[in-house]
Amino acid sequence: MIRRLILATAGATALAACTEKPQAPERLLLTPGEGDYHWPDYSRDGTRLAYRGTVNGKQRVWVSAVDGSGATALTPDANWIQHVRWSPDGKSIAYTTDAAGPPDIWVVAAAGGEPRRLTSEPSLELEPEWSPDGSRLLYVGNRRGNFDVFSISPDGGAPDTVSAADGDEFARWSPDGSRIAVARRSGEKVTIWIKTLDGGEFRQLTTEGRELLRDWSPDGREILYTSDRTGKNDVWALPVDGGAPRQITREVRDDWEPTYSPDGGWIAYLSEAGGQQDVWIVPSAGGQPIRVTNDAGEEVDLVWNGDGRGVTFAYTEAVPQLFLYPVAGGEARQLTTLRKGIEWAKLSPDGKWLAFESRESGNSDIWVVPIEGGTPRRLTTSDAHDRRPTWSPDGTSIAFLSARGTDQDIWVVPLAGGEPTQLTSLPGDEQDAAWSPDGKSLAFASDFESKGGDVWVVPAAGGEPVRLTRDARANRPEWSPDSRTLLVNAQVRGEGRIATVRADGGPLRILPLGEGQFDAGRWSPDGRRIVFTRDRGPGFDVGIANADGSGLRMLTDDKPWESQPHWSPDGNSIAVRTARAGNFDVGVIDVATGEMRIVTSPVNNDVLIDWLPDGSAVVAASGDYSHKLVTVRVDKLLSQAK
Repeated sequence: MIRRLILATAGATALAACTEKPQAPERLLLTPGEGDYHWPDYSRDGTRLAYRGTVNGKQRVWVSAVDGSGATALTPDANWIQHVRWSPDGKSIAYTTDAAGPPDIWVVAAAGGEPRRLTSEPSLELEPEWSPDGSRLLYVGNRRGNFDVFSISPDGGAPDTVSAADGDEFARWSPDGSRIAVARRSGEKVTIWIKTLDGGEFRQLTTEGRELLRDWSPDGREILYTSDRTGKNDVWALPVDGGAPRQITREVRDDWEPTYSPDGGWIAYLSEAGGQQDVWIVPSAGGQPIRVTNDAGEEVDLVWNGDGRGVTFAYTEAVPQLFLYPVAGGEARQLTTLRKGIEWAKLSPDGKWLAFESRESGNSDIWVVPIEGGTPRRLTTSDAHDRRPTWSPDGTSIAFLSARGTDQDIWVVPLAGGEPTQLTSLPGDEQDAAWSPDGKSLAFASDFESKGGDVWVVPAAGGEPVRLTRDARANRPEWSPDSRTLLVNAQVRGEGRIATVRADGGPLRILPLGEGQFDAGRWSPDGRRIVFTRDRGPGFDVGIANADGSGLRMLTDDKPWESQPHWSPDGNSIAVRTARAGNFDVGVIDVATGEMRIVTSPVNNDVLIDWLPDGSAVVAASGDYSHKLVTVRVDKLLSQAK
């Protein structure tokens, strides 16, 4: 506690010093007009910009001059593109897309031409990263059911396995190409490892909580990352050849996405130190942070410009709010007007309250608001992030996740307010808490003594948790209406499967639903059927089956993704989040006919929350989530700081 107070005081002092002289650096909009833009990356000579642009619901890789002029689409329409990366020689661009099935690594010539598919596994292949000489591409893939690191020639051919350890989900080349740094996940914990390419073994560099690898220093001597070891996410640098890690930032709130300037003298990062997520810079040797942006919007995807004189990021002014949408049609009703918007929400069993997670106070806390409207009320005030609220069946209490100690545990707070109580304390991270319908138990997933996670049950009144699965890589438990059985997601030979397990113990039973990646299993109100999503090709679709897995019937079968299926209270309809109309909207599917009707605004992007208990309306988080690319000159700020 004393350490936190010292850090908070230091962060507050730094913030006060940084904001005494507000700066208004020159900024330039790079992507005017309609569309949503992400993943900016500058060519190594600093003359061109590549990015992912979404226009009319379709995504492409685009290139332009550094001022945004002359924008040209290089790739055909796709439903999903990410991780746009220039080759070192500026002749090619690597990216991830689902254009031919599950997401794979592709390459397209910067001058134009037919894109080439480099990987074709029936699994996710993500995060392409060029070697400094351009001869190889690193990427991560989950062909074994967990993410491993591979490398492949940009000309094609068989990939080489770089690391086959469980949970390798992010990898970066050293500047000279002789070493690779890897972020390795186990549950909610992430540690950083390093390996030389001359046949050496991986060596672990960090052992704390969530150490998120971001960048190498240009001289290859340090690795830049964020760590939550102080209770907040701060920026740290670690010497790769030995020595103590250096804490670069000491803000009172979270810092994200640090990246070195091309000359290594500065670090740009995103921070909530000023109350919302803005761009900041700090000397890489440590020192006084400087605030670059100060606006109500959200900045993400931060990169340095090629000349080191500015930074570029994706920016949106959208603040998602909660809305009530009548299923039969009619005007939507807005339920919240928060500055920071909604990150997660759950409707109370009686339909009278919404519990949600928001950073309105600058920290992630649990809030509630009456469904009929009113002022939101904050229930938790811890320095730690409080997340993922879930209601007790009687609506009097809310369980949530919080890392108030060493690990992320389940806590419970009364709706009426008061001090939260801790329910679990396993030496591992808990997630996916779910209250049983009879109110007697909570199910959850934990990485304690498990490879990839298992499902546990704990008495709601407190007591010793009981483990239900063994090394099943299981999560997302969903209770049957009679509180006797749980649906869970499990991994079988590298693919996601839906399984059942009895709450009083017994074997895990994989439901015979066929091939593909399955997710999001939910019981029907009468417990006789389940709904789920399946990915067998260009996108996720929604299907239903009997509770034993028989009688499979797909309700959607098209390229746009459907997700978040929720049964209506009478079991005759299923609400889903769908991309078929361009944006993400909420649609309602008639189970008997399979017909879908869009019920939310065609202007906004929507996240489905739940049905009202009487089935008359759905609750959704809605907002215009489209981002523009913006560049901001920081050379004057750097000059003033010297």
